[in-house]
Amino acid sequence: MLTVTLPRETWRAAIAILREKALPYMLEHDDRLEQRLEQHRPDQAIVPLILTDDVFLRLFNSTRWQLGIPLPPTDE
Repeated sequence: MLTVTLPRETWRAAIAILREKALPYMLEHDDRLEQRLEQHRPDQAIVPLILTDDVFLRLFNSTRWQLGIPLPPTDE
């Protein structure tokens, strides 16, 4: 699991990209992301979400690339 912290608008844009592609697994993941996003206060501008490895690796990488979001730092 990986915690990713982004502005609420960026999360909304990522969810929109997943819905636009409309692949079954992406629609499943975008619903989960939206549910997790809604668990935070509406006035919270920066939102941390915990992503499972499958969500992060299978689709969040391409979404980040489309939105120009840099990769998180790695512990080496």
